[in-house]
Amino acid sequence: MRGIVPVRFHIGDVIRIDSRQYIVGSEREQYRIFTEKETGKEMLLAGHGLLDMVKTGRITTDAAYRALDANVMENLQVDWGSFSDIERTSALQKQPYVKKLHALPEPWRNKSKHIDKVIECVEENGARQYPYDGTPRARLVSDWYKRWIAAGRDIRALIDNHSRKGYRTDRVDPKVRHAVHLAIADKYAPENGCPPGTMAAALKEARFIIELHNNEVGSALPTLGAKKLIGKHLVSRTINGMDQYELTAKRHGPQEAAKLAKANRVGPIVTRPLEEAEVDHTQLDLLVCDNEGRILGRPWLTVIIDRYSRMILGFSLTFTPPSWVSVMEALRIALQPKEHLLESVCRAIGKDVAFEFTYPCFGSIERLFCDNGPEFRSASMKETERAINMQIIDLPRAAGWLKGRIERWFHSLNTGLVHLLPGTTKSNPRALRNYKPMKHVELSLHDANWLITKFIVDHHHSTEHSETGEAPLVMWERGISEHGQPAPPPDELLVPLTGKVIRRKLSPNGIFYKHLRWQSNAWSVLIGRSKHLEGKRSIEVTVRIDPMDLNFIYILDETRIGERDAWIQGELETDDPNIAGMTLYQYEHYLECERNARPAYDKDTHLKQARSSREMSHLVKSKLRPTKKMPSKLARLMTDGRNAGEHVRGSRLGRDESTTTIGYHDHQDPKLLSPPPGERGPFRGRQPLPSGPTQIEPNLTRLDPAAFNETARSVAPARLTAPSPAENRSRPKLAVRPRSHLD
Repeated sequence: MRGIVPVRFHIGDVIRIDSRQYIVGSEREQYRIFTEKETGKEMLLAGHGLLDMVKTGRITTDAAYRALDANVMENLQVDWGSFSDIERTSALQKQPYVKKLHALPEPWRNKSKHIDKVIECVEENGARQYPYDGTPRARLVSDWYKRWIAAGRDIRALIDNHSRKGYRTDRVDPKVRHAVHLAIADKYAPENGCPPGTMAAALKEARFIIELHNNEVGSALPTLGAKKLIGKHLVSRTINGMDQYELTAKRHGPQEAAKLAKANRVGPIVTRPLEEAEVDHTQLDLLVCDNEGRILGRPWLTVIIDRYSRMILGFSLTFTPPSWVSVMEALRIALQPKEHLLESVCRAIGKDVAFEFTYPCFGSIERLFCDNGPEFRSASMKETERAINMQIIDLPRAAGWLKGRIERWFHSLNTGLVHLLPGTTKSNPRALRNYKPMKHVELSLHDANWLITKFIVDHHHSTEHSETGEAPLVMWERGISEHGQPAPPPDELLVPLTGKVIRRKLSPNGIFYKHLRWQSNAWSVLIGRSKHLEGKRSIEVTVRIDPMDLNFIYILDETRIGERDAWIQGELETDDPNIAGMTLYQYEHYLECERNARPAYDKDTHLKQARSSREMSHLVKSKLRPTKKMPSKLARLMTDGRNAGEHVRGSRLGRDESTTTIGYHDHQDPKLLSPPPGERGPFRGRQPLPSGPTQIEPNLTRLDPAAFNETARSVAPARLTAPSPAENRSRPKLAVRPRSHLD
């Protein structure tokens, strides 16, 4: 830029006011209209104001702005805070010179002698906060000033872009670059169904592509030395410069790519206790044993947490995998007061109930958030949802921030308790190092249950939360005092409401399920009332089974839905006392063991039964009459004539003839002819049948059906085949004459 272009105002021209584009408009009473090009806002400037803005450099031409260097134009689009400390310092070093030069009269700003005085003044007075390396020359300061004025006195125009200096031409051959992209698309991020490979595989493939191409065209290979064809970092630098979202989508699918681009979000906001809760499962990072020291494995922990206060409403520690049983057990504990829970946990290990803090949370939950597990879609959960007026909400997939409270608590439990206990397996096996958890298993399931309860009541509930700034127990008590304590479901309804739901037939014999039988006198009354209403001996009812106690089940009286006594209890009837003390899972395991203990498959016995069954089947089949219709050609051959029945049966001479034996006749007898037709047709005007028995001639021979069928089968195929011309010539001619009839 050699100099500043003087500003001239013509209607429709584009100028720059403080580096913004304006369109020059017409004059109005000593004012000129300027319209901002981006927003369309109008601005009125008087003549003396325009002159002052031109002298101070606030108004410049658009041509001067567009004549700026491309790097300067790019800097003007970047926020000042986005530059590095070195880049900002380079601009602050130049600013005192351009400001001092701008204070001179406009004709002096292009004179070297005046610019040198400005430089000496700045150097002597120490006006520079950031000393410049050396003393700049007048021409350099003049270039800074022109760039600064053309940019609308923007300090970003003074930034030095040292990082963009140097050799800008790509040193890699375009053919080599193309080969690298082909190798990445083929090996590192394939789209043809092949599994994704590594960078080393892509580098190897790129070398192969280059060698094959140069061999085909006969050109020299690019070399970087005696043993290198291309650099080992060429593929990695190319991959790092590509769009990582697209690469991840090609390598691992769109879900992994979405996780890569996902931002951390804030969870939902809740205003009171028990408004919303989260439930989830995790397999505890701890090995437990039984009373005899045998290792049982890692139990499953199901937890329900209150979103508002972070209080643990209920939990269940069992070896039952994530299912409706574990969810129902945790839900039952969450709805009830915790005195019975604390007493049972302490009694299981022989300790007195001694906790430093209270466990006051109980009551009905309004909305329960869960993942897409099948246990949350079961019929038991749906019935429980309707019965206790609770809404179960399935969260979408890959939306961890919507259930972050329970996930964060699992992490706190592991780091604060589980990973410090003997027999822990840690979340990451590498963290174990030389520790062998199988050799240090000391805790039982009851011990682990007591430790988790102690951690929840005395540590988690009383510790200040990092997000809320308050302890969960303090938030719970304040929320309950402000909004009131929700009432829990009645005790007599809670057990049937949190059991397994099935549909069964209720008969006078009771309810049967998995070879077990329950009965109740109240059920008989229900059957009698339903029989009177519907006229049935058995009815289909809704049954709930307590998974932790098989001694009782409950039937819903659908005629009294909504009442407290709508669920009718029935007792187990069994002679085995062991079954009465089992849980549902233990009983199912017991049935499986019984089935496995049965005798193995007896091959000889089943073979004898199969032979006997085959003999019985053959006997039955031999007595069956054929159902297949006789072929029409064979039937015509056997019964040829206008009325075939007359040739076989003869004429009926009396009413009782059907009871007599069928007569016989000779088919070869020439006298055996059909009666002549009458005047009105062949079947009209016949004489009445004579009365009396029919005389059968003794010289007629009996027709053998078996021999006739055999002859027909041997002759029929020959008739279906057309004779050859030679056979037609050798065959004697047949004379055809009309049939004559006897009077």
